[in-house]
Amino acid sequence: MTAAPPGIELVRYGLDRASEIRPVLLEVYAEVYADEISADPFFSMARYEQRLDGHTSAPEWEAVVGWHNGVCVGYIYGFQERRDADEFALCELMVRQPWRKTGTAKALHDALITGRSEKRVSLYVEQAHHKVRALYESWGYRFVGAPQPFPDAPAYDELVLRLDAEQ
Repeated sequence: MTAAPPGIELVRYGLDRASEIRPVLLEVYAEVYADEISADPFFSMARYEQRLDGHTSAPEWEAVVGWHNGVCVGYIYGFQERRDADEFALCELMVRQPWRKTGTAKALHDALITGRSEKRVSLYVEQAHHKVRALYESWGYRFVGAPQPFPDAPAYDELVLRLDAEQ
């Protein structure tokens, strides 16, 4: 597991604390996706709030939030996939600009998935985001398909990381 950069505390939140952390998740989303929010209705705050509501109603929803001196530096969250209890769906990983390229994203990721009971982690990455996909692939994720989760969603690739011994 990757350690958090110095001065960053990683805090785990479950469903019982989802409403407590929700304002922070929305604030960081609004900052990280500022350009997309104004350019594409799929990324609007209202749509993100709908997705967040759906995600936080899923079994085993969990988030890890990074804090530095009381300021959220980023977060990651996911849930146990409804269609397959052996799969953990990683939904969002966001790091604010000042903490990018510091190892924060990997530390958040590892903190969330370490010790999970599922056999694999899946995620979607926009096909246009080649650097993001390359980052996930450097962490061991592999391409498995190109789903269309919503009719108005951008083109995504689905990547999967095996957590079981069959890697």
